[in-house]
Amino acid sequence: MQRGSEPNTNQRTQQLVLALLCGFASHAAAQADIAQLPLEQLMQMEVRTASRYAQTALEAPAVVSVVTADDIRLFGYRTLAEVLGSMRGLYVSYDRSYHYLGTRGFATPGDYNTRVLLLVNGVRFNDNLYDQATIGTDFPLDLDLVDRVEFVPGPGSAVYGANAFFGVVNVITRNGRQLAGPQISVEAGSQGSAKARFSLGTVDAQGSDWLIAVTRSSSRGADQYFSAFDAPETHHGVAHRLDFDRSTQLFARMQREGLTLTLAHGERTKGTPTASFSQAFNDPRSRYIDTTTRLAAETTHQISPSLALTGRVHAGRYRFVGDYVYDYPPLTVNRDVGTGQWWGTDWQWVSTAFARHKLAWGIDYRRDTRIQQLNVDLDPPAQYLDTRRSGDALGIYMQDEFALAPTLTLHTGLRWGKQSGSAGSLHPRLGLVYWWNPSTALKLLHGTAYRPPNAYERDYRVDLPGGIVSSEGLRSEKVRTTELALEHAPTGATRMLLTAFRSQVTDLIALGDANAAERLNFGNTGSVRVHGLEAEVEQRWQGGSRLRVAYGWQKARNTSTPQPLTNSPRHLLKVQWSDTLALGAWGTQGAGRPGQYAVEAIGVGARATRSGARLPGTIVTTLVYTQRFADVDVSMGVYNLFNHRHADPASYEIREESIRQDGRTYRLKLTYAF
Repeated sequence: MQRGSEPNTNQRTQQLVLALLCGFASHAAAQADIAQLPLEQLMQMEVRTASRYAQTALEAPAVVSVVTADDIRLFGYRTLAEVLGSMRGLYVSYDRSYHYLGTRGFATPGDYNTRVLLLVNGVRFNDNLYDQATIGTDFPLDLDLVDRVEFVPGPGSAVYGANAFFGVVNVITRNGRQLAGPQISVEAGSQGSAKARFSLGTVDAQGSDWLIAVTRSSSRGADQYFSAFDAPETHHGVAHRLDFDRSTQLFARMQREGLTLTLAHGERTKGTPTASFSQAFNDPRSRYIDTTTRLAAETTHQISPSLALTGRVHAGRYRFVGDYVYDYPPLTVNRDVGTGQWWGTDWQWVSTAFARHKLAWGIDYRRDTRIQQLNVDLDPPAQYLDTRRSGDALGIYMQDEFALAPTLTLHTGLRWGKQSGSAGSLHPRLGLVYWWNPSTALKLLHGTAYRPPNAYERDYRVDLPGGIVSSEGLRSEKVRTTELALEHAPTGATRMLLTAFRSQVTDLIALGDANAAERLNFGNTGSVRVHGLEAEVEQRWQGGSRLRVAYGWQKARNTSTPQPLTNSPRHLLKVQWSDTLALGAWGTQGAGRPGQYAVEAIGVGARATRSGARLPGTIVTTLVYTQRFADVDVSMGVYNLFNHRHADPASYEIREESIRQDGRTYRLKLTYAF
């Protein structure tokens, strides 16, 4: 078990780091000549997620957050969870099995990210069994292959349908031209972690763009201590060598003359040290296996100068295998298997034929060909669950971007959607964008979204210790959000944002205690109200310096109970500083450029556990240095720089109230381009 330094020492050190960051920013600001800077990719960056077509971030009817490939490299992000955790209004929890995304003070532990829609190149990545958005090591895409990640907060069902509840994440991949030639990347780090990637990017004689990549990673993990199991018969609460993580990823993409073909495949095996769902503690057979495969074909065609068509056909398969060890007696392995298969298509037309209007309309369809859940004991054999279902999901939508005046644009949208087992529903979106001046926009946004109960919530009923009991009569969740935002981008190097929001969630589906026998059940638990403020400032200087500060204050409460909402921090703080730095002779070797260092501090306020206990707030700091030598990129990172001791709230299936997070860890990464 690792131990952090004393809290008072951590606080003093972190305060010193923040003071140094402010000092660096003031020094750089004094030397900057903003007037001579070109327009950079900040507020004028093109985004696609807000409206399903390209527009600048300042024009979009949303306050979009973007993390680019350069950001991923500079700040040493290792997973999609770390990318999202750096964004305004978002925070991440980890229970040693999966990563969970919190949005503006709302993060029900153990919900598998069902209230966020995950897209890759515009194609839905949530599976059809758990509706899970995978953002940890189970995400089947190496971050080295990512061009940028866009996040659109707020309800997006008027555009995307179900699961676009609190926001939409769109991961946009790179192409072969961007990764020209073969590349090898290897890395090693703390807790026996290692990773290797081989990729090939090329353009053939016919002009086709190809990208193929294979990644293999593994981590031994550290021994984990759990006070709830601190007894001689349970190894004094130490789970030995059970936090391992092994994964394989395959990605291929071809683009040619408006046609794009994509394959993504991932396999992950994760040890479960928490003894979740009332398992026997410290048994090496306890593990999760996630396997996912996605295929997609996209075509784009300019039918006429004023009409464009985008069409996609996609298919996917997801399989979960969980081995749980129970002492009934006898001691046996209970195997839980979930399998989902589906195919779908979506078609969108965008027209500018009418003066002052930009119309978009389309249709989405998904056929769930297989949704199966199976639960058995291996030895002696016994079966407790075997459910199968299939179904459909259909959505039809229309949007209009109407220029009421040269400085005023009205965005309207309406979508009708229906999914098997749930009633059809209409969801509107309204957005009013007023251009105060060419660099300042005031946005008034309103929208609704829904999330129908998924197959796991509807069908999973197992008569086992920690199993799920009847979840009949579940209703779809609904959310209504209003937001007022002011965005200011006086130059391409400066960006400022201030936004206020208010959300009302009704018929919330949550996992809770059912009875004293420790069974669990899903139910509609009432309504939640969330309101808050967010502010963000970003500044870049000609010499390469960059500062970004984002702060969020939010208050979320369940209106049906006086208890504080679980895992809901009142405050979120993100501070990033990066600059060039020459370390002795290193800065004159190779390509003749100095290296870059980046410091990121992420602060999450105090949070309540499921019993109402209070976890203190935390600030976790990362330091990364990158340097290029000839054809080799070197990255050295220290994560949780000050070895801060912190924990995340746990969900009902875990006996502990909170899950301890990693202390200080290290990573060294080398990337060689042939």
